[in-house]
Amino acid sequence: MNSQRIDQAVTEKRALVLGEVASSTIQQMEEQLGIHFSEDYKFFLKQYGAASIEEHEVFGHAPSTHLDVVENTIQERKRASVLGKMIVLENPGYDGILIVMDDSGQVYEFNNQELKVIHTSFENYLESILN
Repeated sequence: MNSQRIDQAVTEKRALVLGEVASSTIQQMEEQLGIHFSEDYKFFLKQYGAASIEEHEVFGHAPSTHLDVVENTIQERKRASVLGKMIVLENPGYDGILIVMDDSGQVYEFNNQELKVIHTSFENYLESILN
């Protein structure tokens, strides 16, 4: 994953990040959700924790539930069983749409109980919102 793009966005004040997450915490998060995170998402968590990039809020490890991937994923799984092996990356806040990811790293738009692939990796998803 190319961290320079995120670092540049932070420098330009287009992004805010929460900070590094320990590997042991990431492992606990995976255990809580019953899923293995993709390597690029683990890198993101280790480096940045969670991020607000322009109008996008990318969930990760956060002290509040607002940006916390574990809390948001558990909450959304209660509403939609199809998300059982997915994590919620982002809730854009309109039309009931969620951005979710499976354990291979493929990113989907979830809307009306349907999943549509929008990116083949977490890294591609980040690149799209950094452009």
